[in-house]
Amino acid sequence: MANTSAKTGVAFYAPLKSPLHPNPSGDRKIARLFIRALEQAGYHVDLASQLRSFDKAGDVQRQQRLITLAKKEAHRVMRRWQQQGFSPQAWFTYHLYYKAPDLIGPIICQTLNIPYIVAEASWAEKRADGPWALYHQQVADGLKLASKVVCINPRDKIALTDFYVDRLVKSASPLVTLNAFIDDLPVNNDDLLVNHNTAATTNKLMPSNLTRQDLADKYGLDIKLPWVITIAMMRRGDKFASYQQLSRVVELLQQPYQLLIVGDGVMQAPISALFTPYQQVKFAGALENNQIRQLLPHFDLLVWPAINEALGMIFLEAQQSGVAVVAGNQGGVSSIIKDNVTGLLVDAYNAKEMSETIDALLGKPAQLNIMQQAASHYVSQNHSIEASAHQLYHVIQDAITNKTESL
Repeated sequence: MANTSAKTGVAFYAPLKSPLHPNPSGDRKIARLFIRALEQAGYHVDLASQLRSFDKAGDVQRQQRLITLAKKEAHRVMRRWQQQGFSPQAWFTYHLYYKAPDLIGPIICQTLNIPYIVAEASWAEKRADGPWALYHQQVADGLKLASKVVCINPRDKIALTDFYVDRLVKSASPLVTLNAFIDDLPVNNDDLLVNHNTAATTNKLMPSNLTRQDLADKYGLDIKLPWVITIAMMRRGDKFASYQQLSRVVELLQQPYQLLIVGDGVMQAPISALFTPYQQVKFAGALENNQIRQLLPHFDLLVWPAINEALGMIFLEAQQSGVAVVAGNQGGVSSIIKDNVTGLLVDAYNAKEMSETIDALLGKPAQLNIMQQAASHYVSQNHSIEASAHQLYHVIQDAITNKTESL
């Protein structure tokens, strides 16, 4: 590990959603986790910018404005660093794709001649034409510049491999595989302090005195029945499609159970209406991450169709808490759930298969208990922040060394 008394400076940036963004999401959570892992690896992390490059609609004029704005932001960031006496030795970008490219990092890296490292990059060749073509080219330019590209989602790695093979821009592929990872301690979002200049983070243990009876009283759950949980934002698009599929699953379930749904959003009313016929379904509304981490150990099973889900960090949080999982086998979900060991993966679009799978587990408490015990062990062994911090340290040091040698 790095010498913490003389830490190497790393600039961090998340073009889709800053780790300081007020709205919780998986992207914000993973951005914060990367900062924590980099700090645990011994780096001094500076949150370079909060400029959001996201263009949802494919507005070319908006893209052009943001590209111009990003150039000014890049020079502003470098002036701030000069005033503060901060000299980053590497740049680290989390999550770039055709709707949210990194418009700042490449400018700074080429100006300061430091390595450009990205994590969770997505490549979609079909976006070369159409309303996001300009942004698509920005992603391509960033990937060509990158010293290292850290891949978490196996699906993304396939497309990125094709990108580098087709362009022959590197003598050696910059792709590095990293398991999705999770912090060991429950963290309150309000207590995750990310300083804009230093990106320093503070973890606080959130002791839980909640009992199963407390939760039963609070949410109207039957303490004598198995408890199932779903945790997802109530958004349009894929999230709503998953909720629609979940309602079909609920309609087919035969075993007695209670389902608690955690989350809110713009689609809260229509989603609530989907489950109105089912008295066994309760709603908790939105909960902070520390509250979720406290209630998870009291549940038996997490269920989510995960339609077009990239990863789903909640699957790791649930397994870490000893909760088995039944999920749709979509995207990178299979990389964070050990099928037939910590949970069961099914066809996301087959409500009958998912309902039968849930019924089978609820009807066999002994098998469910074995999965629950395996789940927490699996996460600690394969998805710990310590292991990821160690790997990230070597990834960054290798990039810095290679850059220095090329000068």
